[in-house]
Amino acid sequence: MVGNKDDKRVNTENLSGGGEEFFFGLFNDMVTFVGIFKIDGTVIFVNNTPLGLAGIMLEDVKGKKFYDTYWWAYSDGARDRIREDIKRCASGERLVHEIQAQMAGGVLIWVEFSMHPVYENGNLKYLVSEGRDITDRKRALADARVKVAYLDNMPTYMAVTDPGGSLQFTSAVTIEKFGWTLEDVIGTRFDQMAWWDYSEDVQERMREVVSETAAKGKSFEFEVDLRIGEELVPIKYTCDPLVDESGEIYALLHTGTRIDELRAALNDARVKVAYLNNVPTPIMVVDTEFTIQFVNPSWADMFGVMPEDALGRKCYDLARSPDCQTERCCVGRAIRADSIITCERVVRGGKDVKDITTRYTGAPVKDSRGNIVGGLEYLVDISDLKKLMEEEKKLSNAILKLSTPIIQIWDKVLLLPLIGTIDAEKAEQIVENLLEEIVATSVEVMIIDLSGVPMVDTMATHQLLKTESAARMLGARVIFTGISPAIAQTMTKLGIDLARLETRQSLRVGLQEAIEIIRG
Repeated sequence: MVGNKDDKRVNTENLSGGGEEFFFGLFNDMVTFVGIFKIDGTVIFVNNTPLGLAGIMLEDVKGKKFYDTYWWAYSDGARDRIREDIKRCASGERLVHEIQAQMAGGVLIWVEFSMHPVYENGNLKYLVSEGRDITDRKRALADARVKVAYLDNMPTYMAVTDPGGSLQFTSAVTIEKFGWTLEDVIGTRFDQMAWWDYSEDVQERMREVVSETAAKGKSFEFEVDLRIGEELVPIKYTCDPLVDESGEIYALLHTGTRIDELRAALNDARVKVAYLNNVPTPIMVVDTEFTIQFVNPSWADMFGVMPEDALGRKCYDLARSPDCQTERCCVGRAIRADSIITCERVVRGGKDVKDITTRYTGAPVKDSRGNIVGGLEYLVDISDLKKLMEEEKKLSNAILKLSTPIIQIWDKVLLLPLIGTIDAEKAEQIVENLLEEIVATSVEVMIIDLSGVPMVDTMATHQLLKTESAARMLGARVIFTGISPAIAQTMTKLGIDLARLETRQSLRVGLQEAIEIIRG
């Protein structure tokens, strides 16, 4: 029996006295790289794993110096490193380091290489090496470094926790105003970060989010205030699980996008909606069966009923217009065509109210998923209509501009994150803004992220494809990310060949590819 200096015993009598076939058979079943050498580095045995990967036989290397074998032939530096390892190991040292080894076809892989001496009765007998393929790990680490550098330069708030909620990473923008470094906060519970300490209710909600995401793989999205230094910043917060190849959740990704301007615009819109109950313009909302769901006081006054008495009744029983229950009904046309319809008509008012000629506008009403659930009508004279439509258009454009920001996230890389249902009008505005930005910034890669888009109508789809073609003509590559099954189905029904488009499953993958393209 022999041992190394740590008294790990090896039966070298079997190795040298006829039992080597048994031990070599065991080594050949190992997925790691194993080599046994004389103390001068002459190869005695190498197991099947490195031989098979290199496409060579044991006879090709047996009797050679290990540093002269195929695995290190790609570089004088690699041969010198292995020669030095043998020299140091023969003097009693144990070695561990990373090195590249050559495999079949000249392919280089990264190996965690170790070598240690084996002793017999206190005398050095053999040198034994082991190697593990760490190529994937090296690539993952390199990829992680790129992503961390990218994340630190993004204006978006971003953090990563383990499934238990302990912070593993956060972008610099989230901590710089506190005067902290990443090392100061690593390991801190997400719900206990200073971002949420202004409210115990918010802290409790963050604990619930982490727990639900880690346990059930749920995703969350909601608006919340984030404390940055002394300032409370409104954000759209999301939390998503990160899953490995085996389907296990290994981390949670938290993101936050500032919505200061968007929230202000939406609050302004809510105020304007509240005005509807006070404006003199008659307004009514019906479902798809023309049952009244809402009327403002002006509409109720026009038809001689109380607002609460109109609810639940059929609109044609109260309006009694010649267009009611015909193909000419504007709100019916708006629901069927999924568009705004405007026409003139005469409405018969309630008791003691004369017939009124109006400019009548109908529009579809949709739920959060983009499904039409009814229609809205309002009745105004022509002058009031023009004024109201102009105000509506300004508000619509303001919200549209805020909801489709074009962000330069990397040198010569633009990101267009789209949110919400996209119709033809919105798509046309997107095309115009995007092409102007491409020309102005001379970008090389344009990423259009559709992760936040539940549905795109036919005309909007054509507009987006025109955008892609126009961008290519201007010298920019376009990568679509986050295409949902519904959007893909719409494109397929239109006969669009998705193979000709550059699509990636997620924004993360698209960003990685864009950066690689720029780096050449």
